[in-house]
Amino acid sequence: MKKIEKNILCIFIILCPILDMMSFIFRNAFHTNISPSTFLRPIIPTIAILYLFLKMDKKFKIRLSLIGAIYAVYEILHLLVFRSVITGSSYGGITHEAQYIINYSYMIVNLILYITVFQDEEDIGKLSKSVLIANVIYMTSILIAIVTKTSSSTYIEGMGYKGWFESGNSLGSILILSLFMTIKYIKDSKYRKIAIPTILAEGIFLCTLLGTRVGLLGFILVVILYVIVETIMTLKQKGKINKKVIAGGLMAVITIIIVVITVGSSTLQRRKHLQDIEKNIVDTEKQEQSHVTGSILEIKEKIDANTLEEGYMGQAEKQSILDLYEIANQWNIKNNDQRMQQLIYNIVLVKNQHNPIYVLLGNGHVANFRELVIEMEIPAFLFNFGVIRIYTLLYTICYDFYLWWLFHDKV
Repeated sequence: MKKIEKNILCIFIILCPILDMMSFIFRNAFHTNISPSTFLRPIIPTIAILYLFLKMDKKFKIRLSLIGAIYAVYEILHLLVFRSVITGSSYGGITHEAQYIINYSYMIVNLILYITVFQDEEDIGKLSKSVLIANVIYMTSILIAIVTKTSSSTYIEGMGYKGWFESGNSLGSILILSLFMTIKYIKDSKYRKIAIPTILAEGIFLCTLLGTRVGLLGFILVVILYVIVETIMTLKQKGKINKKVIAGGLMAVITIIIVVITVGSSTLQRRKHLQDIEKNIVDTEKQEQSHVTGSILEIKEKIDANTLEEGYMGQAEKQSILDLYEIANQWNIKNNDQRMQQLIYNIVLVKNQHNPIYVLLGNGHVANFRELVIEMEIPAFLFNFGVIRIYTLLYTICYDFYLWWLFHDKV
């Protein structure tokens, strides 16, 4: 692929934070779920993947077309299944579910594209620089939003700052993953003047202002892994340990801990808030602190009293709520540990449905009650999107790396 196509894809990386902000601002200004960026975002990757597709020989065109057809058939069948399981308690409708599937498919297409196009060290370096520029845009916009007091809060209780972006967890994940590519510029004399302030700002934001565990623990993990990798590489190349890197890494972690303790952290504030909520949720039946959320406890009590409104939940969902309640009490799960409750509920839901079609095609991601929609991506693929989705995902990823090997030094 020519140099210009690689440059366009790098520009697309730089545009991503701008498109994210456009989406958030437009949706909030006009109170709609539709945004221009929804239609603008796929244009560049779509053109690039079509260009790559046209360059392939007939055999690989057929294979990729077959993969696309399998995805399309799966998506139609999954949505048909979703329509059969949706109830009054479902967190979203068929349009919402379709958006999840389209987004996942879009990410797979991008994975194929970037693995195939960016091959050698020079390409990866160019990609890393575009990620660094994108991070500068992210942090600049967040700082402006906080200073101008126009930042949205990470949580509905008003805790945490996430700038002009939709999701605090997604923002934290993006910045953490980006750091794995940009932290190397600390040693680059040409880019360290931009990289160091940006990484420092990201560290402060992720650890003290964002309010998510992904941000706080993720940044510390990136720093520790960087120190370990640099130490191993230096030992391998020079036969000695780089004491400056170790000392710098330790100082960074210690500084983060001191800042979090002295200045405070939205993450710790959020944890304390959840602990306070935990104490206030009481299971009147057992006369003790509840082991499920207040909303789930209320649904359980209505199921027991047979007062749950018609069509609000199916029989399998009702039984899964009761099973979740029993397991949560047996294992002494904290009522604010929603991820564990989501995991337990979705596991027992598959058992209670007794339907191999749901196992193969998934039982719907947003077909569940809002607090029981799985927030963890991998379990969601297995339980909500089915075995076929997992298989096609793994097959596609393996095929991506096969294409990378095939096109290496040929693109």
